[in-house]
Amino acid sequence: MLIKQTDYHRIYRVINSLLINENADPATASMYFSTFGAFILEHHYKVKAKPKGGLAAYNLDGKLILFADHRDDGHVTGAGENFHCWVEADGWAIDFMAPAFSQAARELAVPSKMFQRPLASMAPSLNELKQSGDFFYKSEPEATARRFADWRKHAMIGDLASIAAGWFRKSPKSMQSELSVSDSSGKSRTIPLSGNALTGTW
Repeated sequence: MLIKQTDYHRIYRVINSLLINENADPATASMYFSTFGAFILEHHYKVKAKPKGGLAAYNLDGKLILFADHRDDGHVTGAGENFHCWVEADGWAIDFMAPAFSQAARELAVPSKMFQRPLASMAPSLNELKQSGDFFYKSEPEATARRFADWRKHAMIGDLASIAAGWFRKSPKSMQSELSVSDSSGKSRTIPLSGNALTGTW
C-alpha cells in the first residue's frame, strides 16, 4: 500500500468535511476528492500524484458501479457528463471518494471502504470485473483537461486544497477535530471533521 488505511480515512474525512461546509454533495464530488487528495499526497508524502478523469467501473461486493455515458453506437464513454475522477500515484490507483459510494449509489447499499489498488491489478476490460474489488479505468485526458480548466477558475478551489493539506496530519500525529475558517466577508465558521466510518478495504 502507498498509504495506511488510517491516513486514507483521514484524507477522505478532511475533503468530505470541506465539501459539506461548501454545501457540495460528497457523493458527486470526485473532482474535489481526486484533486485535493493528490495535493495532500504530494505535500505530505512527496510522491508524484495525478488526478485522472474518465470512465471508471468497480465490482464492489458483486455490484457493478459504472461512471460512464452510453453512446449511440452501443459503447460507453467517460468523456461525457457521467465521468469519474481518481488519483494515480507511484503505480497505485486511489479513489478517495470510495467511502462516499454508499451515498452515491444508495440503491446498491455499498459499504464504506478504502479503495487503494496497484494499477497493475486493473482488469483488462470493462467486461472482466469478475470479483469484488476489481476495477477498470479509461482515462479521457482531453475531456478531463477541459473540465478541470473551467473548474480551476474558481478561486476557492486553490484555497480549499491548501486548507485540506494544512488540516491533514499523518497518523499517529493527532489531528484537529474541527477547523475555523473565515469566508470572503471575514465571517468565521467552524468545520467539524466528519465522514463515514470505514469497514475495511476493497
